[in-house]
Amino acid sequence: MYPNSADPNDTVVKQPGGPFDRVVEKMTTAIQEHSITAKPRRDPAQPNTQEYRDWLRQNEFNPFIDRAWLLMGKAHVQNKDYTEAISVLSYTVRLFAYDIDVVSEAQIWMMRAYTEMGWFSDAEGLALTLQVRRLPKDLHDKFTEFYALLLIRQEKYRDALPFLIQTVKSEKSGIQKRRLQFLLGQVYAHLGERENAYNAFEQIKKLSTPYDEVFNALVAQSQVATGDGEIIGELQKMAENKKNSAYLDRIYAAIGDVYLSRNNVEKAIENYLLAEEKSVRNGVEKALTQVTLGDIYFERKDFLKAEPRYSQALGALPRSSGNYARVEFRTDVLGELVPHMEVLARQDSLRQLAVQPDESDKIIEGELFRIGSIAKDRLGDFEFAVEVYNRHLTDFPESIRRKEVYHQLYQLYLRMGNRAMAKSLKDKIISEFPQSEYAAAMSDPDYEHVVRNYARVQDSLYQQTYLAYQQGQVETVQGNFKRAQKLFFNGHLMPKFMLLNALSLAQSGNPEQLNTALSELIQKHPGTEETKMAQQILAGLSEGKTLVANVQPFSGIDWESHIVAGNAADSVCFEKEKNLPHSLLLLFSPNSLRKNELLFAVSDFNFSNFQIRSFHTDYTYVSPYEALQIKPFRSFEEAGRYASMLAGDSIFRQNITTGIVPLVISDKNLEILRDGEPLENYISFVTNEVNDGLSDSIPLIVSVKIPQTITETEKNVPLEPEKTGKPDIASKKPTPKQSERLTDEQRLEELERKAEEALRQTGDVFSKRDRERILKEREEARKEWIKQRERDLKQREKVRKEILKQRERERKQKLKEQERLRKEKLKERERIVQQRNEK
Repeated sequence: MYPNSADPNDTVVKQPGGPFDRVVEKMTTAIQEHSITAKPRRDPAQPNTQEYRDWLRQNEFNPFIDRAWLLMGKAHVQNKDYTEAISVLSYTVRLFAYDIDVVSEAQIWMMRAYTEMGWFSDAEGLALTLQVRRLPKDLHDKFTEFYALLLIRQEKYRDALPFLIQTVKSEKSGIQKRRLQFLLGQVYAHLGERENAYNAFEQIKKLSTPYDEVFNALVAQSQVATGDGEIIGELQKMAENKKNSAYLDRIYAAIGDVYLSRNNVEKAIENYLLAEEKSVRNGVEKALTQVTLGDIYFERKDFLKAEPRYSQALGALPRSSGNYARVEFRTDVLGELVPHMEVLARQDSLRQLAVQPDESDKIIEGELFRIGSIAKDRLGDFEFAVEVYNRHLTDFPESIRRKEVYHQLYQLYLRMGNRAMAKSLKDKIISEFPQSEYAAAMSDPDYEHVVRNYARVQDSLYQQTYLAYQQGQVETVQGNFKRAQKLFFNGHLMPKFMLLNALSLAQSGNPEQLNTALSELIQKHPGTEETKMAQQILAGLSEGKTLVANVQPFSGIDWESHIVAGNAADSVCFEKEKNLPHSLLLLFSPNSLRKNELLFAVSDFNFSNFQIRSFHTDYTYVSPYEALQIKPFRSFEEAGRYASMLAGDSIFRQNITTGIVPLVISDKNLEILRDGEPLENYISFVTNEVNDGLSDSIPLIVSVKIPQTITETEKNVPLEPEKTGKPDIASKKPTPKQSERLTDEQRLEELERKAEEALRQTGDVFSKRDRERILKEREEARKEWIKQRERDLKQREKVRKEILKQRERERKQKLKEQERLRKEKLKERERIVQQRNEK
């Protein structure tokens, strides 16, 4: 709907700023230099009406500043900086709450920002508020436009139609009007209203439309028109026109679409191949044609032809395309399947030529088994898998894999609902392989249910086992492991079951059995994460360390000889210099909070407290935490002061209900952490090496618990905020400095009180130099306040004198007018008297 809308599938991290940065800068300057917040004196000549009292209570007296705030918020939306936009616009709503039109316009653009971010519930809440409000025509048109966008993003196309039609009618920009008209045709086509879609595309030709857009409309019309024969003729004429030589791929693709809609698949393939051949741009159009060709070949199980189409299309197909996930999946699966099918086809040819038949048979047998497994487990094509496995049994009746093939066919027939064939294969396994693991598993009365719900049952059993391990229920863990060995002996969670079983042996104090269980895990499942942990435990045992028995388990291993803190050698790699660029990291456990809420809370805090200075925020990863990085800071102390302000901000603590970990770190040290240095080493470094002066006053590092391996340090840095519900951005209460208006004397007292309180809080930890600096800042603030008060008094006196002069001029003018009227009346009276005398 808009060329600069956010792409929800874009994986590239959006950097702050954009083409509208200049607008943001100019509006910021305008607000700083021209905002009038000093209250005027009450005018005794003004009647004491409610309107006048409301005017005196407002916070801004420059009647044009509201436009600057709105324009700044809109510029952030155009830059795709939606959290910044919401911060500016929500503050605008609070600042100009007395002007309903300003509030409405800000909320309309907030609705657009929420929609672009995918926060549909918040956007819907604003939409409900605005729908019951009487809006001026220009705001009503903009609301209709953005509400249509909201409904389309939610895929409520039928509901969006009336709003989209109204938006097209009211749009004045020719370029945007054509874009919206084309979108209207696409919505009609999606809803199956082919005639309305055809007419919508026809209207584009009447809007002074460039030829390439007319061509797009014609191609779109060909896909929704009803006269198939006429359409093909028109498209073929277009293909013969030299003017359309650059569009031949799209024309032939459109012809192929028509034939495909008529179920003439062969003619459709013929034209799709022409479209693929004639493409000169290798862009999205060619990718869509290749996807359609791939789908046709895929349905025919001609995977050798389908795979190259999907793989080529995936590189050009945008992630926002509705086909992307399907194409990506099929590309991945066919990329694994097709090499085996190519080997199979080549070996079949060699066997027919009687060239090394025995070696070919061995290769063919292995490839058939692998193709069947991929078709069953990855592709999900059960019929094709059955076909492949049956060929395996037919061609190789004495194969050593016969038992596995029987079991695979048994699972397939159960899932396909063919109970008779499933029972036949079960009987074969039990009769031909009575001592096998498969026969043992099939003896379980719940085995059929397990096969039908394999993944869900396996995962459920593992979750129960893990919970029992956390609660120290050793017998339950070991019992569930034996059941998993019986039912899921070749499942992907088997290494995890084996690790939990081994750890339960450590809980029960059986070091010899623990050693045996870990060695078995390493032998049977090499290369897994569980094997790496098992190797670390065995290494620790070989060094003479012992596991603590009868303890409550956690994500790491608790050794009796574990290290409490990093030593000096762990810290030498970090930079001690504090006057370097620093960042503040807000660490949190993955999936423990909504990232957008944290990002908005920090952006709102920055905007409310730093109107001149700007900070960049971005998400990063510091193992084992995710982190929101706030930068730049010029030194360790500056970042620490910011962290203290953030931790003490009540609005921020209300918005964030999940524990976070504030951590100040220089950019150089952050790179060291990213290179693999453990986080606890940096915590130890800060505790031991940066433990002086101001650093002691920063609430950064207190007991943090970090998931560890055998010899790693365990600390924890919780920051427990106040527990509240989800923040309501549009209605969030402003801070007192934004909402309360104090007298001059009260403001001076408040300033001095805050300064004294700050000194009391920092007096015990700040050095003498820091105390002098704070006193100096306080004195400068007091002097600045006095200067500002003098300027306000001069301005008020100037205004008062101007009012007095104006009143004096008005009084003199009034007296002059009264004198003129008196003289005219006197003359009139004399004239009447003279007339009477003459009579």
